[in-house]
Amino acid sequence: MKRRDFLRAASVPAAATTASATAGLGAAQETTETSGGTATGTATGTSTGTGTATGTASGSGGGGGSGETVTVTVGPGGSLVFEPGTSEPLQIAPGTTVEFVWDSDNHNIVVENQPDGANWQGHQPLENTGFTYTHTFDTLGTYEYYCEPHRTAGMVATIEVVENPNAGGGGGGEKELHELGVPIHAHWVGAATILGILVTVIFTFYILKYGESAHTGTGRN
Repeated sequence: MKRRDFLRAASVPAAATTASATAGLGAAQETTETSGGTATGTATGTSTGTGTATGTASGSGGGGGSGETVTVTVGPGGSLVFEPGTSEPLQIAPGTTVEFVWDSDNHNIVVENQPDGANWQGHQPLENTGFTYTHTFDTLGTYEYYCEPHRTAGMVATIEVVENPNAGGGGGGEKELHELGVPIHAHWVGAATILGILVTVIFTFYILKYGESAHTGTGRN
């Protein structure tokens, strides 16, 4: 085979490999967008240029209710605090049930402020260790409450009912690849594409520099 014929034949599969890998990369990077909720998706692609993408999305509207239960300890270990709630506000989603658990004696819950339309009565009778009281918070807004016997000692707390209680929780630290919005498969496809191009360039350079192999037929004996 002549050198020109060999290079022409070698360039066709190399170009096809690059095009197919690029198509697979594009399919792998497809994302799903939704409004008013969260979305997650997975995508796969192959070096043959075929790719499939699937995704699921879920979201909740205002007042739909999260159905979760959060525990607030009243006077943990004898401390005059609500935990969580005293050191920093407790943020929950609408529809969350808060279970107040007494861990020491002579405490109650008196509501000081709450959003318009809310009807939280608190629990004013003094209770002791082991008592529990629950309330489901449906109305968005800020709820402030305190323990009447220990209010002057700082036993006050706040509950904030918000749509996205986990939003703004800090974006520092290392992230996994799937958290960056690019499926892991796309990295492998990209690496394979680059490797294929490098091998093709090196092989072509070798042929151009050293010519045809001594064993290649030239039509002469």
